[in-house]
This record gives sequence, C-alpha cells and structure tokens, in this order.
Amino acid sequence: MDALLYARQQILEKRGLWFVTGFDTIESLVAFTMGWASNTQFNGESDQEWCDFLDWFDDVEPAARYEGWHVTFLRECGGDHERAVLKFLERAHEFVSSRRSAPNP
Repeated sequence: MDALLYARQQILEKRGLWFVTGFDTIESLVAFTMGWASNTQFNGESDQEWCDFLDWFDDVEPAARYEGWHVTFLRECGGDHERAVLKFLERAHEFVSSRRSAPNP
C-alpha cells in the first residue's frame, strides 16, 4: 500500500504517472500492481493489507469488480488516464487513512 501512496503523492506533485510506472496509461498501474502481487506470492509471502484493501475496494466500488477498476474509472473520467489512476490511488489513501494511526500524507 505504501507504493500506492507514493504513486499518489508523485502525481499530486505533478510528476505524472510515468514517473512511477514508466508509462502514462492506466494499464501501467494495473501491470505494476499485478506484478507486485505476483512477486509477493511467488516469494512465498502475503500482503494482508493489500488483500484487505481489495475486499474493501469491492465493497465501495462494486461496479468496478465486473470489468476491472481501470475500465470503470477510465470511462468515468472521460478517458483521462491520470485522473482515473488518481481516483484509484485516492481510494487506496482513503483505505489506509481509515486503518493506520498515522498514514502518509
């Protein structure tokens, strides 16, 4: 989750999505999160906070579970990739803020 909070901060500081993922499309963040989760699992670890976030996200964004958050948010943001990514990252920040005593800004 800290990686998502870092990505959010970089976008808010106007560095752009490419600064975090190397590309400027929403698919780059999808690939980043899938790679991160796969690497964690491959190395015999688990990230309970990530799993809890996914469960929470399904509850707060039920429409996104059927076609993927990236498709739903990109449509809702009129095709603006950075805005759609930021919407997802704001949800991540909201989740962390509700569960940690002192989340990152």
